[in-house]
Amino acid sequence: MELKQEAQIFEMSHLLTYYECDETSHPSLSMILSMISMVSDEHSMALGMGTEEIQATGGTWVVSGYEGQLFAKQPSFGETIILGTKAVSYNRFFAVRDFWITDKEHQIEYARIRSIFVFMNLKTRRMQSIPPALIEPFNAPIAKRIPRLKRPHKLNENASVIKKNYQVRYFDLDANHHVNNARYFDWLLDPLGRDFLRESQIKKFNLQYLQEVRNGEIVESKVNKLKKNKEKVTYHQIDVGEQLDAIAEIEWY
Repeated sequence: MELKQEAQIFEMSHLLTYYECDETSHPSLSMILSMISMVSDEHSMALGMGTEEIQATGGTWVVSGYEGQLFAKQPSFGETIILGTKAVSYNRFFAVRDFWITDKEHQIEYARIRSIFVFMNLKTRRMQSIPPALIEPFNAPIAKRIPRLKRPHKLNENASVIKKNYQVRYFDLDANHHVNNARYFDWLLDPLGRDFLRESQIKKFNLQYLQEVRNGEIVESKVNKLKKNKEKVTYHQIDVGEQLDAIAEIEWY
């Protein structure tokens, strides 16, 4: 097993555990997002920028959106996989990261994901410019224009809508004192129901975070199940009261 561990690219091996998988024996989307977050953290720590060093600046990294593809063949629990990431480019306010998941021989690609990061001030909870000391060690090029992720289609309120409410719990929060990014995918997908989720497999997904969900709030997850050019597509939305917090579009095999 060969792993790349450089300034701009970082890979690590990972043994896929049973609790990272759903009833299909394959990793759930929320766990896939947790795993790529892990390799992102490991990359930062390898360059001397762990959570303590980052938060000492008064801020923290926050994901503003994801765009990804999961391939038809997926790993199963007990398999050793490779998690990889690359610092693609950045400007004053945005940083782009690519992620991939492969088998341990780099022969089978299971997932390919792109994300956009911003830097948030921990006191004001607002975006601020990225501290140079936290981005320059990655040796990523400065970009005049950051590539945009595909924006998800909004939920169609006039079509059939499935709704379900969830309360934000203490254990939904992470070390940055906000709701873990992966938790949104559990809220987004759960209303589809067990039968749909067992019989369907995610092909592509787009997620955009719009507002921060806070501890104790009641989130409402809404979803459309539609056909789009013979493809099975679901449109998702997370609300707190009248506030729109996240939207997502998912295409299924």
